[in-house]
Amino acid sequence: MRVAHAVLGAAVGAAWLVLPAVTEAVDAPAPVTGAGPVASATTNAQDETSPVDLILPVATLGVVGVLAAYAYVRRTRRARIRTTPGGAPAGPPAHGPAALRELDERTRRLLVQADDCVRASREELAFAEARSGTAAVEPFARALREAEGELAAAFGMRQRYDEGVPAEESARRQALAGIVGRCQEAGRRLDAAAAGFDAMRGLEQGEGVREALALAEARFRELTARTGSAEGVLAELAERYGPSASTPVTGYAEQAKDRLVFATARLNDAHQSADAADHLRAAARLRTAESAIAQTATFVHAIERLATELSEATELIPAALTGAEVEVAGARERLAWAVEVAAAGASGVVLEGGGSAGAGVAGSAEETVGGGAGVAGAAEKTTAGGAGVAGAAEAPVGGDGGVPGAADETLGGDGGVPGTAREAVEGSRGLRGPAPVAGADQGTARGAAGMTGPAPGAVEGSRSMPGPAAVAGAVDVPLGELRARVVHADFALGSVREEVVGGVYDPLDVLRRIVRAVEPLATGRAAVVPVAGVLVARSAVAAASDYVTTHRGAVGATARTRLAEAQRLLGTEPVEASTADALARQARELAEQDVRLHGTPVVGPAEHASGIGGAVLGGILLTGTPTDGGPAASGSLAPPSYGGPDTRTRRGTPPPH
Repeated sequence: MRVAHAVLGAAVGAAWLVLPAVTEAVDAPAPVTGAGPVASATTNAQDETSPVDLILPVATLGVVGVLAAYAYVRRTRRARIRTTPGGAPAGPPAHGPAALRELDERTRRLLVQADDCVRASREELAFAEARSGTAAVEPFARALREAEGELAAAFGMRQRYDEGVPAEESARRQALAGIVGRCQEAGRRLDAAAAGFDAMRGLEQGEGVREALALAEARFRELTARTGSAEGVLAELAERYGPSASTPVTGYAEQAKDRLVFATARLNDAHQSADAADHLRAAARLRTAESAIAQTATFVHAIERLATELSEATELIPAALTGAEVEVAGARERLAWAVEVAAAGASGVVLEGGGSAGAGVAGSAEETVGGGAGVAGAAEKTTAGGAGVAGAAEAPVGGDGGVPGAADETLGGDGGVPGTAREAVEGSRGLRGPAPVAGADQGTARGAAGMTGPAPGAVEGSRSMPGPAAVAGAVDVPLGELRARVVHADFALGSVREEVVGGVYDPLDVLRRIVRAVEPLATGRAAVVPVAGVLVARSAVAAASDYVTTHRGAVGATARTRLAEAQRLLGTEPVEASTADALARQARELAEQDVRLHGTPVVGPAEHASGIGGAVLGGILLTGTPTDGGPAASGSLAPPSYGGPDTRTRRGTPPPH
């Protein structure tokens, strides 16, 4: 832009300087020294065009060209910063680290804004469905699902961006632009449905707002009773379990009461406004009360759900410990066999009658001595033993020393999760040691520890014992690493046993430690361990989601991104429970940090007594503009409604006096 201005100024200046000289050359009379031929020559010379006469036209053309270039530059710049119909920028407006940081901050604001819109829309949709029915709200539920899909994609892109993918600066800029587009598209879908949603609810009409008020008051009375019961549940949890067991819901009973106080005032205001035929104000007050009631339900349900989860975890701990012991025993036996095979291979021992030994170490696809969990061994000449061995139906471990009670079953072969913990434990028993096959001269099958021994005559030909590399491949990790994992698991399980015997503990934390201890060793033999992992992960994800929902006025984009990724992992197959649990716990920690940094949203005892502080912290009253999410001018408090950034504050009201 500055270059174009400079070129234009230079061209105009040059034309201004040349113009007087051109004018003098044209106007000056030609001297006449004589008559006759000389005069005739002079007249002919004046009729001819002088090169000086071309300066002015050339300068004019130059100025026109500069103006055209200037117009092109401006048009290109506008096209670059203009957004597409879907909302994504056509291209980055600038380059460099500063521009990338600015775009990064913009994506954070838009993610928070879009997530708030989705959560508020979900809350109001629930009230509308309770009054009008599922069929009436289906178009708006579909718009909400589409917005949730766009937002989930945006959070997924942000998670990968935070992990450093992609690495190139230009690609990262495009990734951020994609997040912006997804967030704007989510908001656009909700904005497009907002007008129809208002018409369906009819809150601006006298009859509609009165029916909605009656429904909200009924819900309010129900939650008032449940809040009192929730306090008793919290007291019971504090007596029965360790201090950390109830930490996820600490203070929730008090915050539920705070939201009820706020809802009471708003319901009364809504009634007064409706009686005065001020339906717009009544609708705004009602929406504020509905949001407070919804958050009260979140607090109370979180307490009740945690009590159920702690009870389930307590019942699952004995089965989980048994399953963990099975996993550790299997790992210890695999370690012993791996050391034996490695030592024999180093000394050059050759099996009598030929053949190879080791868990899953095979000479060929058709001549495999298979063992261990998850080792494919559907071969024509397979001696199979252990849990999770594919093809065991063709060559089951038989004889008197077989797996008791499991002659016709595959124990944990697919690593599936049983319907109950009892079934999982029962399915894992009988896998503690070798299961010899009757008749030593017929070969030896090492049992459910994932070990098969030398089988004379089972494999034709002579083959040397496998070396350490083959053994390492059979157990998937180096021997030293496997030994360290076994020692760590033994120590962790011993610590858990001591804590459980002590009587007062946190059942969910105990299950988490059991799962983490044996996860590096797990082979799917004890399916109860994955069941415990899923229970712990779901509890952590639900707790983090409740906290973000009820404190969304202060929670930033990073905590929401980690929570969204944890929720996604819970829906994968198989469930990545440990990763989901870790991300959910991280999301909760980040959210709590955001709330501490945010501080008290309002000051003064009157605001706290009326619950306004908690309402602002919970996003029930919005203090930012609908476009930038930043602080707004005084007097702009508004309840969130179903819709996107352009419509969610359409029922804005002045702050209460």
